[in-house]
Amino acid sequence: MTSDPFTPDIFVIGGAHIDRIGRSTARLEPGQSNPGALSRNVGGVAGNIARCLAKLQWKVALSTISGQDDDATLLKQQLQDAGIDISLLLESPSHRSATYTAIEDSDGSLVAAIADMAIYESYPVGEIINCLDALPSATRLIADTNLSATALEALALHKGTHPLAISAVSGPKANRAQNILKHIDLLFCNEAEAAILADEYADLAALPEILMEAGVTSGIITKGNAGLSAWKDGQQWSLPAPPVKVKSTNGAGDTLTACVLHALLQAATFEKALRYGMAGASLSLMSDQAVPDILNRPVLESCIADIPQS
Repeated sequence: MTSDPFTPDIFVIGGAHIDRIGRSTARLEPGQSNPGALSRNVGGVAGNIARCLAKLQWKVALSTISGQDDDATLLKQQLQDAGIDISLLLESPSHRSATYTAIEDSDGSLVAAIADMAIYESYPVGEIINCLDALPSATRLIADTNLSATALEALALHKGTHPLAISAVSGPKANRAQNILKHIDLLFCNEAEAAILADEYADLAALPEILMEAGVTSGIITKGNAGLSAWKDGQQWSLPAPPVKVKSTNGAGDTLTACVLHALLQAATFEKALRYGMAGASLSLMSDQAVPDILNRPVLESCIADIPQS
C-alpha cells in the first residue's frame, strides 16, 4: 500500500511545545500558595496556529524541533491527535524540549511566565530547504519568529512561489524578521512588535505606512481592545474589537492569525479575512483555552455577523 502524497494546504514552521498554565481559582495573592488548576497542552505560536487550522478542516503540516523527553512525546501525540502532519518535525538529542510556564489570575490575566525556548535556536537552517523541497508548489507558509534570524532569512530567500506569512511572536523576538521585511507577503504583529520592526515608538499611527515602505505588502497590527489596523497593496483598514467577556488572552493572536489564513485559503477578500480573524480572536478570548474547543467552520461563520465592518 502506498502512503498518501505530502500535499498540505498550509505548512507551519516555528514554535510548538508544551504549555503549562496554572490558574488561580480566586484572586491571586502574590507571595502566597494559591489554590488553582494546572493544564498541560500543546502551545507555542506555530503549534496554536496549526491546531486552529486543523480544527477548521485544513490539511496542515508542521515542522518544529523538540528534545527526546516526555514533553516531546506528549507534543507529538497531541499534534497527531489533532490531525496534523508531523513528518517534518525534528528531534534534538542534545537539547530539552521548549516549554512555556505561566501563572494566570482567576480572570485569565497573565501574572508571570517563563519561556524556556533555547532549543529553537538550534533548528538547522539546512532543514528549511528540505522542508520547502518537500512541498507542492504554491503552498501557503506561516512561520513564527521563534526561529532564528538565520533560519528566517533562509526561509524567505528560498520560498519561491510559496506565499510567506510571518508571526512576530514577541517584542524581543520581532527583530529577527528585520532583514526579510521585503520578502514577507503577510505580517502578523502587535503594536509593540510593529514598533520594533519599524523603529518607530512615538507615532504608532504611522506604523502601517512605515512597514509598507519597508516592503511588507500586507500586514495586520493587533491593538488589544482597540482592534486592529491592516494594509494590503497600499490600501488600509481599521477594525474595532467587538466587546467580549474575556476568560483568557492566551492564544487570541494565534487564533486571529489562523482564522485570517483560513479565509485566505478560501479565496476571501483581505477585508473579509480581517473579520474572520477578529471573530476567531473573540472566540479565543471567551475561552480559557489557547485554541478554543468550540472553534469550527460553522461556529466561526456564525460569529462573523457580530464583527463590525471596517
